[in-house]
Amino acid sequence: MRLLIAFRILLVFRQNRQLKSANIGYRGRKNIKYIGSLGFMIDTVQHPDAGNQLQIGDHFYDPVSNELLDPSGNTVPLRPQSGQILAVLAKQSGTVITKSELFAAVWPNTSVTDDSLTQCISEIRKSLGDSDRKLLRTIPKQGYLLDSRSVVPTSTTQKILPHHISADLIEWEATRQRTVMIICRPAGGPDETSLHEAVQSVVRLHRPTGAKAIDGNSATLTFATPIEAVRCSRALIRSAGALGIGVLRTAFDTLERSRIAALSKLLRESSDGWEYATVEVRDQLHFSLECEFEDLGDQHQLAEVNGIRLYRVHRYGSTYYPAARTNLDDVLPTVAILPFTTRNRSAHDPVLANVLVDDIISALSQSIDLNVISRLSTFGIRPENMTLELCEKTFNAEFLMSGVCDDDGSRVIVTLELTDVSSGKILWSERILKPLESWINNLGVIDEIVMSIRKAISLNEVRKSRLQPITSLKNSTLLLGAVALMHRLSKSDFQTARVMLDELMDRTPDHPLVLSWVARWYVLQVQQGWTETPENDGQTALQYTSRALEINPECALGLISEGAVLVNLFRDLELAQDRYDTALEVNPNDANGRLLRGTLYAFQGQGDLAVSDTELAMHLAPLDPHRFMFLALSAGSSLAADNLPRTIELADASLRLNRSHASTLRIKAVAQLRSGRESDARKTTRELLRVQPNLTVDGWLRRSPSASYQVGLRFAETLKDLGIPET
Repeated sequence: MRLLIAFRILLVFRQNRQLKSANIGYRGRKNIKYIGSLGFMIDTVQHPDAGNQLQIGDHFYDPVSNELLDPSGNTVPLRPQSGQILAVLAKQSGTVITKSELFAAVWPNTSVTDDSLTQCISEIRKSLGDSDRKLLRTIPKQGYLLDSRSVVPTSTTQKILPHHISADLIEWEATRQRTVMIICRPAGGPDETSLHEAVQSVVRLHRPTGAKAIDGNSATLTFATPIEAVRCSRALIRSAGALGIGVLRTAFDTLERSRIAALSKLLRESSDGWEYATVEVRDQLHFSLECEFEDLGDQHQLAEVNGIRLYRVHRYGSTYYPAARTNLDDVLPTVAILPFTTRNRSAHDPVLANVLVDDIISALSQSIDLNVISRLSTFGIRPENMTLELCEKTFNAEFLMSGVCDDDGSRVIVTLELTDVSSGKILWSERILKPLESWINNLGVIDEIVMSIRKAISLNEVRKSRLQPITSLKNSTLLLGAVALMHRLSKSDFQTARVMLDELMDRTPDHPLVLSWVARWYVLQVQQGWTETPENDGQTALQYTSRALEINPECALGLISEGAVLVNLFRDLELAQDRYDTALEVNPNDANGRLLRGTLYAFQGQGDLAVSDTELAMHLAPLDPHRFMFLALSAGSSLAADNLPRTIELADASLRLNRSHASTLRIKAVAQLRSGRESDARKTTRELLRVQPNLTVDGWLRRSPSASYQVGLRFAETLKDLGIPET
């Protein structure tokens, strides 16, 4: 499927590059004029080059939009070059156009063969059903001639509509995307003016594409989109008193002729000023963020068969809906990712933009420290309608991501922004330029974007925690800030993290995620040697994980944290493996679970199993904010498997991210010495002792879960060979 999408994107990309140079596609814009008491008059403001439509056989060609229309008014798709050929032929219909003229118009300064022109001519004939070549004729040794006649399209004529006209006789304009608004008022009015005269000053501001009078007190207006109809309706209702038209009633529908009379009858009999909409319009307005709907059910009295499903229209946010009670999850911040807006090529086909949004949401959703709004809840949103206030109200989201897709003719340009909803501050912005082929099926690009998002959010929450009193911080800020600070392995940051976790526990004493992270804090404290009572810390950590698992026995983070406590503080590797196995049954793709179980295997000397788990963990979390830890523990697994080159490679990568991680330096020095690189090993050892000056072999054996295994004893012997003091 992704290959088919990729092929489509490539095809559209190349086609639309050519569309740019054609400079076609300008559409006329309709306005409404009003003539006293006579009613509405529709006028069309056209492009200066616009002319009448051309009838070619039973098809029509619109010179304004450069579209070929079938007898029903539907657009007949043509390749860009074929559309340009048709435009040239139509402009001089009835005249022979030479091949050289066509080549100059469509392929200027480009060398192409006659086959290119022949294919375009063939496609045009096929689209016209011109199998006998009578409509598009080949004139031997001269060129081509298009046989057509000029017709005045209904949509561009001026029409004056009388006040009284039966709804059954209404002739609807042939438009492909439209919404009709039916407006009614009580019979008569304070000054007996017609409805048309009364509303003209308001309606002309909303530019409907068509107007029909039903009688003096009702009419219809046609709009290109339903949201335009709703905005016009609300403007009319607000102005009803000033216009002297009493209670105004409106209903919205797609242009179904059979429904107009029924809806008009409903409005005439209604005693309120509500707006109504049919189900088709409701579906189109669902993502507008301007309307909410109350289901009135099937109105069988309005239609003889099946009825009409009708909804009452409310202003967005005016009705009450119970909010989601996220008390067990509100420690995680929520991110909403809007559909990307598109320009140039993408404006014609937004496939690439949609694929990118899908991939980013999918990748970001795998993060255990974020809530991500589902794609189904955002895909229909128009980004230009989404304000920060609406984002907070609609999604209850702390962060909003938006993007723009563009191209410069050879590369796709994606501009991304991540915004803090509460402050309006842009936390991260990046402009990425790559050839189209580099965007397709390239998960590395998505991983980089996801890493940048997570990093920006994490840094923002840490910044908030430093600048604001802890008691004023949101739960999500406390958790993300604490997790980030406790992994920086600075003692002051580490203690700040604990203060934040304590505040969070006061607010949410029974949250399994919070309890699990507190347990992890104790593990790190013991590993760093920042405690005088490691046994007591171990017992306390187990109390927290036990509470977390009582609340949610399938809390993967709780199971993994308990496994880490059992390994690092109690050296109960058998029970720890049970916790890791259970966590991975709950979530086989939990990267931390894979990483720590692989490390457990490494402690036992099971190198192959260790490498399998830790390498998979790195694959599952390629851009984790604590990537250095993944690389360090994977290096330990490779050392257990006696893959020394891989060990050094991974250790170097880890140290590039965290230069002072003592565990990584120990692993690297041991691997270098075993590889015969004694000089490099001594240099690494000096750096190790600078970072961990109190390191001794006996001390390492007391703390290491591998001390009772052959792999650990061998590691201790290598430490001695490196010159590490024994006691």
